[in-house]
Amino acid sequence: MRKFRITLFIMIGILCLAALTYAAIPRVINYQGRLTDKDDNPLTGNFLVTFRFYDIEKEGQPIWEEGHILNIKNGLFNVLMGSVKPLEIDFNKNLWLGMEVASDGEMTPRIKLASSVYALNAKSIDMINSSQLLRNDIDSVMSGSLTLRKDLILKGDTTGPSKIVLADIQGRVYYLWVDTLGNLRLKHGSPVSDLDGSVIIKEKSGRLSLHFMQSITLLLLLVAVFILVLIFYSSKKNR
Repeated sequence: MRKFRITLFIMIGILCLAALTYAAIPRVINYQGRLTDKDDNPLTGNFLVTFRFYDIEKEGQPIWEEGHILNIKNGLFNVLMGSVKPLEIDFNKNLWLGMEVASDGEMTPRIKLASSVYALNAKSIDMINSSQLLRNDIDSVMSGSLTLRKDLILKGDTTGPSKIVLADIQGRVYYLWVDTLGNLRLKHGSPVSDLDGSVIIKEKSGRLSLHFMQSITLLLLLVAVFILVLIFYSSKKNR
């Protein structure tokens, strides 16, 4: 027969407010409760209390476990779970807390986590870490593909127009932007002014610039010559 039982519990996600900021969120949970013996007398003294998290209400194996020597006075205790062993837990699902005092066996039933504890998941969105999210107040660096199902709108300010920067693996950088005259421009390397670079499309005309058309024509001509060479080589080889 178990000698101890918990008669009151309060679980507080201490980072509910901190989750509103971008600063690193402490992954700890402030847990308060009252322990009594089997006759409902409050405990006093130092006790080893083990806390365990489960992803199942009954039986199963704990996904996290941590022990604390608690100084209990009149049955009341307070502990920071995660201060000994990091809470590397997926808080995006139902979880239950189990407790054991000394070696008395785990108390039943397990305690289902309240919604406040799930503020630990505020550092991530659907388990995507905050460092993987784009921010609009600082320069962000990301890797991988970005797919937009609607328009991408870039608006410049008084300091100049917004630019699309393209870079290859060899470090060559190209800038694409709309100048103050409404022309679409392209520049290899950083432009020194708003009107630097080649005009690809002129404002209102809706037509490609002569320089761009000449480049495309030359490229298509080279492709056609290459195809003709391949055809000639293949026909000669089959004879």
